[in-house]
Amino acid sequence: MPAPVQTPVERAVVIGCGGVLGIAWSAGVLAGLAREGANVCDADLWVGASAGSVVAARLASGLAPATLYAEQINGQAAANEVLRPYSQSAVDASNQTLFDKVRGDLRQARQRIGAYALRSDTPSVEARRRIIAERLEHGDWPARRLLIVSVNAHDGDARILDRHSGVSLIDAVAASCAVPGVWPPVPLDGEHFMDGGVRSMTNADLAAGARRVLILSPQGYSDGNPVSGHLRSELRALRAAGSDVHVIEPHARCREVIGPNVLDPSRCAQVATEAMRQGQSLAGVVSTFWTSQPACARPTHSLTMS
Repeated sequence: MPAPVQTPVERAVVIGCGGVLGIAWSAGVLAGLAREGANVCDADLWVGASAGSVVAARLASGLAPATLYAEQINGQAAANEVLRPYSQSAVDASNQTLFDKVRGDLRQARQRIGAYALRSDTPSVEARRRIIAERLEHGDWPARRLLIVSVNAHDGDARILDRHSGVSLIDAVAASCAVPGVWPPVPLDGEHFMDGGVRSMTNADLAAGARRVLILSPQGYSDGNPVSGHLRSELRALRAAGSDVHVIEPHARCREVIGPNVLDPSRCAQVATEAMRQGQSLAGVVSTFWTSQPACARPTHSLTMS
């Protein structure tokens, strides 16, 4: 279990999993918010897993949301990616079956997913590192606090990486983005690590201690995935500990544009464009949330307005 977040943390941004289209959606939403005056890039803490690790790493390093968005719509992001077959609905169904087989033992479930990842025929680690390096400006960790989530493919335990972990930013992001069966587990310190989404599609519990937490969840609440769909319980825990929380998930039109394969780079521009509109529509609500005093008695909202 990771150490508690360093205190005091006023504001945290958590960005969840969602493949290359999760990157595009998150980039569009954050750019839309910023365009309308709700720029959240002054967060004290960033938490990212898989797609979220890419977005969090770049924005925590000082990249403007508008620049990240521009890469999605001008074809640069898609050009650096490789189409891979993937179906989240199939993964959710498989994880439900696995969860039932291991009688709800999440560690055992993650070990079995790790064994599958280790034996899968995937592109090489070197090829994957090149793709990740193209996503990032450099391999340096930002000064701003950044937590990147990965999972040990051998024992199923989480490893939360930061600038003190002795791992390069490129390797940390590559490990966090190592979708089982799609991309290879990444060797770190003699062991192999896979996608942080195997722990949780959001990992919002890692923002515990922050007074205000904004969560972007490209996969929504992931209620159909008992191994990784923990957002609702994470929200309850955060609020019980005193955090004020807002969740943004894709609205209906964004979900339609994202489609069934979140690893399809040909949709990056379309997804980012639609997400920009969603972000703009939410800017007023998010600005009030981000700049007001915490009000923990307020109910948690899910921001999906079209």
